[in-house]
Amino acid sequence: MIGKEVFSDRAFRSIIHSINFDLCKHLKNTFENAGGIAAGRYGGMIMKQRIRNKQFTGIAVFLTLLLVCLAAGMTPAHAAAARVFWYDGEQETSMSVESGSKFYIGDFARIFSGNMMSTASMGTASYRTKDAKVAAVNGKGYLKAKKAGVTDVTVTCQGKTLTCHLTVEKKGTFEQSAAVKELRAAAKSIAKGIPKKLTAAKAYTLKKKRDAYLVSYGSNSAHKLSYEGFLYENERPVPDTVSDARSERLAVPEAGRYLTVQALLRQFMLANDPTSVRSKKTMRISSASGSVKSGKFTVKLAGKLSAEQIFAAQLAFPEQNGASAGKTKAGILMTIYDQTANKYYKGQAELKKGSRQLSVQTVSRANGGYQKAELVKDHVYLLGSKLNWANGYKVTIK
Repeated sequence: MIGKEVFSDRAFRSIIHSINFDLCKHLKNTFENAGGIAAGRYGGMIMKQRIRNKQFTGIAVFLTLLLVCLAAGMTPAHAAAARVFWYDGEQETSMSVESGSKFYIGDFARIFSGNMMSTASMGTASYRTKDAKVAAVNGKGYLKAKKAGVTDVTVTCQGKTLTCHLTVEKKGTFEQSAAVKELRAAAKSIAKGIPKKLTAAKAYTLKKKRDAYLVSYGSNSAHKLSYEGFLYENERPVPDTVSDARSERLAVPEAGRYLTVQALLRQFMLANDPTSVRSKKTMRISSASGSVKSGKFTVKLAGKLSAEQIFAAQLAFPEQNGASAGKTKAGILMTIYDQTANKYYKGQAELKKGSRQLSVQTVSRANGGYQKAELVKDHVYLLGSKLNWANGYKVTIK
């Protein structure tokens, strides 16, 4: 796999000095975040190329451990227990809702395991309320605020218990501005028919709902509320120009469904992304050739691209796929490394459902965008993904 940056000396020493079972997590996450090189057909070779002018103590240990971790299929989920927090990053939080509110409180409990994120609503969890006369909650986390008062609601999942100090206010206590009403309407729309498991078709439909929700939020509600329904401490006349500190007043509790929708779409992307080594559906190159004249590579794949891979690619590369992207095509960016000249480029490509071939245009950064780049005869190039495609491919331009 081919990345685009190298560890700093300080970062490398930090990793070497903390060699333990969590190293797998550190290595994989750091490589992804920095766009570095990980194990793959040319991982060791490229790493050597990138660090030949830097002498790192322990490089052999580093590479050995990295390769062992990845070869064993270890993921961050193996290296560390899941982390469970409320929406605000705390394990104990406070919120207030109006009497009569009905919502899934599990939407506000986030679970992080490696690079995966979910909500308590998506999995197995237990819910309890200290005073059911104030607020009742069922086994699915569906909460009904009954009358004014205070109670504690607990959510237990992944062996962790979160506590919410819930205040129920009289109905009509919070402002009923147009911003609140618009977000409530948008939240009800996104909440309809959320599937437990996504196919490509269901994911496509869910994304359209998600996008519509965000458009409505940005146009009508962003100056008053956060996207998950909390009123701001102070109104924001122009978003991003003043503090966006949330209050404890959850004026639109139904908006929590957005958090679960986001988590579902991310899980679908990670499971089906054709350019990620962690995906179950990484596309694999069977052959490739390059043209000096066009600056393009012609890549042939080992298998046909599925609908799931196409849509996952759209989610993984939002800048290359607009809101109008259909169900059969997806734009992606690949990393192209000129091993001979030790230079990095990008490759623009379009994936097509059912196809086993793609054309990759070599480009370089220029004036905030991309411009076509030339391929050089007799140079050796390595093709890889945006971050970590282990099955990259080596091409010599003839």
